[in-house]
Parts: sequence; C-alpha cells; structure tokens
Amino acid sequence: MSIKKNYIYNLIYQIMVMVLPLITVPYVSRVLLSNGVGIFAYTSSVVQYFILLGMLGIGTYGNKVIAMTRDNKKEMSENFFSIYLLQLIISLLSVISYLALVVFFVRDDRNIAYIQTIALLGTVFDCTWFFSGLEQFKKIVTRNILVRIIALAIIFIFVKTPKDLDLYTYIMCLSTLAGQLLMWFYVKHEVIRVKLSFQSVIKHLKPTLVYFLPQVAAQVYFVLGKTMIGLISTKSEVGIYDYADKMKSMALAVVTSLGTVMLPRMAHTFSTGQIDKAKDYIKKSMDFSTLLAVPIMFGLAGIAHEFVPWYMGSDFIKSGSVLVIMSPTIFLMAWSGVFGSQYLVPLGKMREYTISLYVGAAANLVFNLILIQPFGSIGAAFGTLAAELAVTLAQIYFVKDKISLAKLFPNTVICVGAGAVMYLFVRVLGIIMGVSILTTVVQVLTGFIIYVLIILLVEYVKRDGVILNEIHRRKQR
Repeated sequence: MSIKKNYIYNLIYQIMVMVLPLITVPYVSRVLLSNGVGIFAYTSSVVQYFILLGMLGIGTYGNKVIAMTRDNKKEMSENFFSIYLLQLIISLLSVISYLALVVFFVRDDRNIAYIQTIALLGTVFDCTWFFSGLEQFKKIVTRNILVRIIALAIIFIFVKTPKDLDLYTYIMCLSTLAGQLLMWFYVKHEVIRVKLSFQSVIKHLKPTLVYFLPQVAAQVYFVLGKTMIGLISTKSEVGIYDYADKMKSMALAVVTSLGTVMLPRMAHTFSTGQIDKAKDYIKKSMDFSTLLAVPIMFGLAGIAHEFVPWYMGSDFIKSGSVLVIMSPTIFLMAWSGVFGSQYLVPLGKMREYTISLYVGAAANLVFNLILIQPFGSIGAAFGTLAAELAVTLAQIYFVKDKISLAKLFPNTVICVGAGAVMYLFVRVLGIIMGVSILTTVVQVLTGFIIYVLIILLVEYVKRDGVILNEIHRRKQR
C-alpha cells in the first residue's frame, strides 16, 4: 500500500483520536472533577511502566522485523510466532509483578489500581506491531475507531457522578483489551503454520532489549511527570497536567501519524540499500512535519487561555498555562520523530537513539525534582519541555553529518515566521473577545487563514524568483 494511503488511514484514526476526547474531556472533567481525573491518570501512569516492561521493545522491533521479511511468508510467519511467544511470556510476568506491587505497596486508590490490570492484560494479546510491519494500517484504524466509539457511548450512558470513577476505569481498560483481541481475527489470514524451537524464540530477546532501553527513557518523560506529581503534589494537580497533556497529544497526533506510517517503509527502504531514496523521504517528511507542527504549536499556545475555561470547566483553568508551556514540544517532537523514528531507528543506530532519549529523561527528572514541589503541574510542564528540547538537540547532533540540516532551515524559518504572525493575531482576538466558544472558533479560523495565506504568498514569491532567474540566465546566453 502506498505511503499516501497509509498516511490517510492513519490520519483518519488520529483525527478520531482527537475528536473523541474532544467530546469526552468536557463531560468527564465536569463529572469526575480534577481529583477523579487525577486518580485515574496517576494509576494509569503506574501501570504504563508495566505495559512497557511487558512489551520489552517488541512493538518497534517486531514492526521492523516484519517489514524486512514480509516478502517471504514462511520467514515472516516464523518471526511473528517466535516474537509473539517471547512477548507472551514477558507480558504475563509483567502482569504478575504489577499485581504483587498493588498487593504489597499500594494503599490509596487500590481498587482503581486493581482495575488497571485489565489494560495491562492488553499487552498479552497486542499484535498491532505485526500489521504495522505489513503496512496494513486500515485494519488497525478500523479496529481502533470501532472500539473507541463504543467506549464513548458507554461513558455517556453510565458515568454520571464522581462516584463512577471505578466504572469509568473499567470502560477505559476493557476498551484497550477488546481492541487488542479484535486484531487476532485478521492474523490467521496473514501467516502460515511453522515449527518453532527454543532458539528461534530466544534469539529475539537481545534485539528487543536494544529497542526496550530507549523506550524506558521515553516512558520516563512521557509518564514520569504524572507519577511524580501524584507522589510529590496532589491528585488534582495530576488531573490538571493530564488534561493539558491530552490536548497537546491530540494536536500532536496529526504530525506523529506520519512517523508511524514511515517507520516500516523506511526500514524496508534502508534494508534494500536505497539510501538516496531514504534521504529523499526524510527531507520530504521534515518539510511536511514542520509545515504542520508550527501552526499547531503557535495555535495551541494562542487559544489556550480562552479555550480551557469553557471547555474543561473551572476546575481546570490552570491547564491553560500548562498547555502554553508544553506547546513547543509539538514542534520539537515533529523533528525528533523524523530524526529518530525515520532515520536512526530504521538504520539500526539504536545506540545514538537510546542516548538521545536518556539525555531527555535525565533533563526531565532533574527539572521535575526541582520544580514539581513548588509549582505542581506547571513545574512538570517545564520538565516535559526540557526533555523534548534535550532529545531533539541530541538527535540533531547525531545526524548532522548524514543529513544536510542547512537544506531544512529555510523552510523552517518561513513556517516559524508565518506561525509567529498567526500567534499575534490569535492572541489579540482572545484578549478582545474573552472566554467563549465563539472566541475559540474565530481564533482557529483566523489563525488558519493567516498562516495559509502567508505560506502561499511566500511560495508565490519564491516561484516568481525562480522564473525571473531562469529568464535572466537565458538572456545572458
């Protein structure tokens, strides 16, 4: 399937990822309030570490291996079954470890922690990496959309008061598990029966550890903020940070969907020795990611203070400031997504990729330790920003000799300039019009129009410049 079709399918899913929370967040924030949201987010952050342990880097490694062997069905089938058997063993051990933690160490919100085990069971059955490696994103998208819509309907029907936090947790966790189970209906059509040996399974352990180490670092600054806020500050502060992070993630989904699609294609391209073609993909990915990420970054920062109060309710007003601080991470993650997921990982440069993530994790940990206690969610937001900046700078250092960064900056400067102008107009509108739904709509539409017009104007001037230069050159001849 073409990159364009895969991107469209993945974009459809990412739009659903954005739209469904846009519907649920205002409802859940008013029903469960910041404390209930915070309890769910905190317990979920803890279980995420065990989900990470259960997958052991198999998501990325399996994706790459399937992509590289998909032209040989027997070899691909052997890889799938051996990798999944390894995943099954490790994920079951992870479930047992998590239950032991809850039994012996968890005192507050133990019931919610137990329910989160259902989400952890999803790792036992997770085979999404197989279909990603085959570039069959249509199946993944269809599954996820179906499960999310059903979960949304059940939340609106049954979750009515703060006392329904248990029920809300059940719904969220069961939807995760159900989504993983559904994918197995497709597996039998893609693989053939093969014989496995102990050696065929264990040979994947060391490579998965290579991919696991960078994911540990990534998990630190994706989830550690929520965990540390819950330990050092209050559950309400966790909720405030979590919903700001959700808004950022929804906006970021449009950009990161390209990286999800490109990883198997880049792995296949590099494995067949098409280095120049791969570099051309990277250049196009960078330009496209920047074109999208810059207006999303400036737009989110521009609308935050007028958007959050009417959208999330009075309990979450502080989320507006958190969102403004975190908005530059959209641009930074767009770049690191290209350098990391589309270059370093497919090319097998896992040492460099891992170092970049550990640099970010260290920055995140230091900033969180210093800032969370006095500033709560605001401090965690600065920790997230510091982490993403550190990762991006480290990856730029590692790719600077292989990728011509000078060719990337002109388009970046144009986009950032257009985004800055857009931001000024959006902020002025917000200050004049105040907090309301109408304000947000006007801000978004105005910002979009201004950004697009500036980009089109610059492209028109550049095109005319090229034409004039060509005419001048011909006259000289």
